Amino acid sequence: MNAQKTILCIEDEDDLRTDLAEELTAADYRVLQAANGSEALSLLEQNRPDLVLCDITMPGLGGYDVLRAMREQGELSDIPFIFLTALAERNDVLVGKQAGADDYLVKPIDYEILLATVAARLSQVERVKSGAVQRAEEAWQEILKSSRGRTVEALYKATFAFDRFLVGVVIVDENATVRLMNKEAERILGENDGLGIAQDALRGSVPRQNTKLLEGIKKAFEEEFLDEIVSFPRISGGRPYLVLIPGQRFSPEDKPEAVVLLLIDTEQRTKVSGDTLVRLYNLTPSETRVALMLIDGKRLDQIAEELEVAQTTVVFHLKNLFRKTDTNRQADLIRVLLSVPLRTTAD
Repeated sequence: MNAQKTILCIEDEDDLRTDLAEELTAADYRVLQAANGSEALSLLEQNRPDLVLCDITMPGLGGYDVLRAMREQGELSDIPFIFLTALAERNDVLVGKQAGADDYLVKPIDYEILLATVAARLSQVERVKSGAVQRAEEAWQEILKSSRGRTVEALYKATFAFDRFLVGVVIVDENATVRLMNKEAERILGENDGLGIAQDALRGSVPRQNTKLLEGIKKAFEEEFLDEIVSFPRISGGRPYLVLIPGQRFSPEDKPEAVVLLLIDTEQRTKVSGDTLVRLYNLTPSETRVALMLIDGKRLDQIAEELEVAQTTVVFHLKNLFRKTDTNRQADLIRVLLSVPLRTTAD
């Protein structure tokens, strides 16, 4: 691990919280502890953890309250969030997923699976960020090559060449008024889920982030080298939108008449796709269902009950998953499943 990652553990049961902290510390993580949601939000005012583990049912502010508060704050909205809970029914898991949690682990906690899930989520965040920024930079370099004249007409021709990227391309003036956009940007802004167009200008639902956006756009008109990234949380929960603002002034005499912004929907790049698992490992439909349930933190008996099959059948599928993924332990299998290549538009 190149740099020690920080995990915020929110759990009202003192013994369990201590055990979690010890396991995470032994795995070389820095651990922050909170006994309830209020303590957690106070810690988050001064700290930005790399991942949050959070119980759902706690005195005062519960897990859903903490998740909602984090998703509404631009600086915290992209932090991976994992629920720890004894609520194991299918509907409970579904509600947690719909609230925007990245994972849902059921008590009693299997620490091997917990550590595998944490490691995989942190690794996935790095891949999402680096992959998204790399694709955006590729799009930006292509735009530069195609529009060195800096005219809106040249930008217009270049912008629509990038619908093959999972990157929205938007051309704006100094007031963030939208002049042009490609199809991916139209899709993102058309959802109006925390980032959209208001009075012809690019705007998000968080005023503080809008201020950062406008400041970044003004800098882009003046600076050649700039790498501003503004995060906009979704109103519906889930992963945020990112707006990348490259510097775009090439010389003191060459001020552009418009600048290019790059929009990234990180929600499109963080889900493990069943189709991807099938293609990578040649899984059967039943094996795929078992794999996705394992990713959701379900035990074998819970999988058997939900699929309405004998547990021996689930064990049979599990052995096939071990064979096809070249693993021999459940924790290793989950790490492999959570580390699959990110889904593509074909998924």
